[in-house]
Amino acid sequence: MQLKSRPSRRRVRESITALSASLLAATVSGHAQAQDSSSINNDFGPGVNYTEFDSALLVYQESGSRVLAIEPAGTLTLHGSSGAQLGMEVVFDAVSGATPNGAVPSNLTQTFMTPVKIVTPGTSGGSTTVTGSSGGSTVITLPGTPGTVSYGTRSYTVAPNVLPVDKGFNDHREGFNFSWSQPLGSISAVGFGAGYSTEKDYRAITGNARISQNFNTDNTTVSLALNAEFDSSSPYGGVPTPFTPMSGDWKKPAGKDKTQLGFVLGLTEVMSRHWLMQLNYSFDTQSGYQNDPYRILSVVGAISGEPTAYLYENRPNHRQSQSIYWDNKFDFGPSVTDLSFRYFTDDWGISSKTAELSERFDLSRSMYIEPSARWYQQSSANFFHNYLVQGQALPTFATSDSRLEAFTSLTYGVKLGFNLTQRTELYFRGGYYQQQGNGHPAGAIGQLANQNLFSGTNAAFGFIGYTWDFH
Repeated sequence: MQLKSRPSRRRVRESITALSASLLAATVSGHAQAQDSSSINNDFGPGVNYTEFDSALLVYQESGSRVLAIEPAGTLTLHGSSGAQLGMEVVFDAVSGATPNGAVPSNLTQTFMTPVKIVTPGTSGGSTTVTGSSGGSTVITLPGTPGTVSYGTRSYTVAPNVLPVDKGFNDHREGFNFSWSQPLGSISAVGFGAGYSTEKDYRAITGNARISQNFNTDNTTVSLALNAEFDSSSPYGGVPTPFTPMSGDWKKPAGKDKTQLGFVLGLTEVMSRHWLMQLNYSFDTQSGYQNDPYRILSVVGAISGEPTAYLYENRPNHRQSQSIYWDNKFDFGPSVTDLSFRYFTDDWGISSKTAELSERFDLSRSMYIEPSARWYQQSSANFFHNYLVQGQALPTFATSDSRLEAFTSLTYGVKLGFNLTQRTELYFRGGYYQQQGNGHPAGAIGQLANQNLFSGTNAAFGFIGYTWDFH
């Protein structure tokens, strides 16, 4: 018998993708800075034409053997003598492990159900016991015809006083991104880009267009980028109806779509020979399916706090957000400092603050070290609930996703780079991510007062990359 496990949850994928993107941006920030500064000061003369190749591998592991992600990526950038630039990126990743399903811990053993596909092997069929994630099991009756695909229920149990997680998932993603930019008449640069990525239960198509103009003898650059993303979600087992009880039944309809539109307005200024400043304002609006189709909420007894039911979550179909990002790069010696701040707010009630600092020290002409730290704090979405209470009216929207509750995180790491030749660089980066939230909220009911209700995580990551510039 072959069991096809439910794919990873989209929210897990989003958090890892965001982390890998931030890591990649951090690893190439020094090189990007050099490019920006050269462009602003018009150091590239006629006839310069070179190619840049970047490759990198990210390994990400959450504590408690939760999520493991491995992501290789490669980027090829062609620089034309007229200022044209063509970029192509390929990304693959694989994710597996365990992730919280949204339920709260309990003094009692809990049992959960998910849909599953069953492929009968080349036998006459029969009954098969499938061991669950935490030792529980379910008996599935197989059809008698070999090779027949049937649909059943996988159940798994969680021991008392343990955060409920589903260990039975894995997924992989393939993605491709394309970009082009060049000067156009009196305009310093215009460009566009597109991307496509797919995984077992999700597909994303992205597009962007951008324009920038230099002023003040090329010491000031104003830019505008328009972004669009079109997502299609096809959850394993179908799309559950919000606030219906958890079940292993297959649901309909099978898929939902989401559209995201936004823009980024930027200002880059050479403040002095040793200070480069960038200021961005971003605006985004999302409409369509926002739910995590695999996430549930516990309904608990009003006195005991013990779970009595599990319901699928529900989020608004619209979200509007905006942010301000301020970045400063200083080269006063003996180090190069990168200091940035970001403020974010949306109409879900979430606001966040981010501060990030890195220092690059040259240990020799061919080796450097760059320690970094990032602090992040956010408020809770106005529809976040650790649990729902039996007998009380259901809210219009509710989720128990820890990424939408109030928490603080700290990421710290170090990068070590080696200039193997004048055109090649090998770099390593490692770090640790710590997340803290309120695991014992005031007013917790019954046995929940003794449980840790925060399902956030800690994670270690490692990054290795290689850059090659060649003519």
